[in-house]
Amino acid sequence: MKNIVVISGKGGTGKTTVTASFCALAEKAAGKGLALEFSGSGINVSADRFYIEQTVINLVDNAIRYTEKGSVKVSAHKAGKGFSLSVADTGIGISAADLPRIFERFFVADKSRSRKTGGTGLGLSIVKHIAEAHGGAVSVSSVLGKGSVFTVTVP
Repeated sequence: MKNIVVISGKGGTGKTTVTASFCALAEKAAGKGLALEFSGSGINVSADRFYIEQTVINLVDNAIRYTEKGSVKVSAHKAGKGFSLSVADTGIGISAADLPRIFERFFVADKSRSRKTGGTGLGLSIVKHIAEAHGGAVSVSSVLGKGSVFTVTVP
C-alpha cells in the first residue's frame, strides 16, 4: 500500500515525514558527540511510508553506529516523480573488497566490530529490498578510514 511520504525539514504537515525517523536518531548521535544534519524539504512522493521510514532508520542508524567522530549528513532531493535519499558519514568506511557483498543478507564486514556494535548484517539487505520493491536502487561509495555515502533512489 502506497501513501504520500513527505520528506521535509519541518514537521507538522499532518503526514508522516522522513524527518520524524531522522529526529528519533538525533539523541543517539548527540550521545556520541556527532553532528547529525538534514537537507531537503517539501518532497512529496507516493511510496510505502513504513518501508521508506525503515530505510531511513537503517541507513542513519548504521552511519551513527560506525562513526566515532565527525558527522552524519542526510539529504533528500526530488528525482523525477520520485526522490533520492543520501546518507553520508565520516565513519570507518568499507574496504573495496567488502563493497560487493554489503547488501547480502547476514554479511558483516568486520565480525569483531559487529559483536561490539550489535549488527546482524540484515539492515543493508533490507534497504536494498525496499528500494527494489519501489522500483528503485541503492548504491554506495566508500573509502576505508574516511566514510561512506549510501544513496537510495526511488522513481
